Amino acid sequence: MWRKAILLSLREKKVFTVFTLIYMTLIFLTSLFIDLGLDGQLGQLAWYFVLIFFGVSLFLSLLYAWILVSRKRRVWATFKCIGYTNKNILVLVSGMIFFTTLVGFFVVIEVLFHYAAAVAYLTQASIVIEPKVLIDLVPVVTTSAIFIGVQILAFFLAYRKVLKVRPIIALKKVGE
Repeated sequence: MWRKAILLSLREKKVFTVFTLIYMTLIFLTSLFIDLGLDGQLGQLAWYFVLIFFGVSLFLSLLYAWILVSRKRRVWATFKCIGYTNKNILVLVSGMIFFTTLVGFFVVIEVLFHYAAAVAYLTQASIVIEPKVLIDLVPVVTTSAIFIGVQILAFFLAYRKVLKVRPIIALKKVGE
């Protein structure tokens, strides 16, 4: 089922790409402000930004779940016609949401590793005098874990919407 969820995610190229980029940006910014807040560079202001980013993440995860279920109502109805249960469809939707968040996390990790490698190379070549770590790995992993936890609320919204999809939708005329 998870493999099918990944394939369904990749089939929705535009929505998948947009939400992956949004999650990537939110994970990066939240991790950056957590790191700045822990260092004491921005003080209390950093934690306000972290709360704002978590709120935006919650809103976007609910929006993404709503979009996935609403745009593919006919697909979910067809799946119900061929024997899929609500649980099977929920696994597909939750897999799509989880996969999008996970790809955003891996893109952030990849960018940070490339940044660290570039700084290490430039430091060794004596081009950069003071090496600077952009973000520690702990805030990124913590932020990603919290973002994945926020996705659980999106799963509940998706489950409620999936329950409302009736198989008769798949049997309606295509032109309507």
